Amino acid sequence: MNTLIVLPSYNERSNIIELIQAILDADIGHQVCVVDDSSPDGTGQCIRDALAERSAWLGRVHLIERAKKDGRGGAVREGLAWGLAQARFEAFVEMDCDFSHEPKAIREGLTLLAAGYDVVIGARYPDGTIVGWPMQRRVFSFFANTLARTLIDRSVHDYTNGFRFYRSNAVQLLLEHAQQHKGYIYLSETLSILLRSGCKITSFPIYFKNRDRGVSNTSMREVGSALSGIFSIGWKHRTG
Repeated sequence: MNTLIVLPSYNERSNIIELIQAILDADIGHQVCVVDDSSPDGTGQCIRDALAERSAWLGRVHLIERAKKDGRGGAVREGLAWGLAQARFEAFVEMDCDFSHEPKAIREGLTLLAAGYDVVIGARYPDGTIVGWPMQRRVFSFFANTLARTLIDRSVHDYTNGFRFYRSNAVQLLLEHAQQHKGYIYLSETLSILLRSGCKITSFPIYFKNRDRGVSNTSMREVGSALSGIFSIGWKHRTG
């Protein structure tokens, strides 16, 4: 299956080369699109250098550089839009750049897509494994997802994890809807859109390890924005 893996990157230079290589090694049909928001650590230049040095990456690794940081959701949308325009990918994947999501788990998600699902979530809840999270992060994540399930749809357990698999029809649906929320709450917004559109969605449990390299971008301001955003998304989901 020809698959595009979209990696939204900001200050992930220490991880990204190793991650891309692991993704490419997993399957000859995998290609990678890195969307970099002008990372001050030089992630974009790092990718360009790797492309110049690794001939095997040519035609399989693509770099989109944006002028400023504009959030994970916008970066993923840009990568998906680029991939859809190529008209050669059967599946699309979004995942983080810090090895929180295991490259070896990509195969399981794609297998479920091939079984007929439109969207597959690599989920931490209810049966996944989370390693390395501090207690306050666990509490916030549990509360946010419980709230999202209550306000949006109980058929989904993990609304806030960014390890997802899409068929092209699901990508087209997402791109037809303007992005309303910034930050990680956009992950909940996209699921609301896909659920309301009648997409067939499933999930599988993953091993999620908290980043041990790089710096977390989650702030208290984003936490507050996420909680208010869930109410907004839930209201729109229920009222149409």
